[in-house]
Amino acid sequence: MKSPSQIADSESDQHTAEVPYRVHFYENCSQSPASWLVPQATLEIEEIEERGFHDRTHSPPIFTSPCVAAIGKDGKAIAMINYCGETIWNIFCSYVVPKHRRKRIHSALFEALREKGLQQGNIVSINCMTHVNNLAAQAAFEAQGRTKEYIMYTYPLKDRSDAKEPTVGEMRMPEYLVEPFDTGPDGLKGMQAFINEKTAEGYELHQAIERSTYQWVLIFKLEPDRA
Repeated sequence: MKSPSQIADSESDQHTAEVPYRVHFYENCSQSPASWLVPQATLEIEEIEERGFHDRTHSPPIFTSPCVAAIGKDGKAIAMINYCGETIWNIFCSYVVPKHRRKRIHSALFEALREKGLQQGNIVSINCMTHVNNLAAQAAFEAQGRTKEYIMYTYPLKDRSDAKEPTVGEMRMPEYLVEPFDTGPDGLKGMQAFINEKTAEGYELHQAIERSTYQWVLIFKLEPDRA
């Protein structure tokens, strides 16, 4: 019997003229065939961001959240999208094996995720972030109908290419979280409760951006003692 993390939708087979594959949802990425893509994605992200990590060896992050993956005929994953959240799904890692790019596989995965969110009924938004240098990802996101809503700025005070090994917190928890929030009838009281929840998870409020009367964008930063 398959575990919950191995349950797949057998009717979600997709293919192109060049590569047949199946779209599968997994509850735990680390226990899925897509887990081998995580270190590949990490290395590529580092190169795009030009952070100087190329000569530093360290363990890749461990993603235990859900993912949707494209599985080839040989049973090996060729693409994935990792996501998490309750009413808002945040995509924190997506990757397609280089030789299978430009074949709409990533778009097929996003469309499958979108349909799953619509069927689930309580998902109000699917959000993601990418580096300013990743023009290919930005073009792909806009082609999929995603809307650019905010831009994050950073001011580095230290070069991280110092051969310092990442901590367990860095490997398991992203440094920043960007969470859209609608105060609704509860007003700022509801927002404070949400901020308290994130604080309990190890994040502190970094910035609050008011978009309209009720809609905000909250940016959380991993607390120093969790880094």
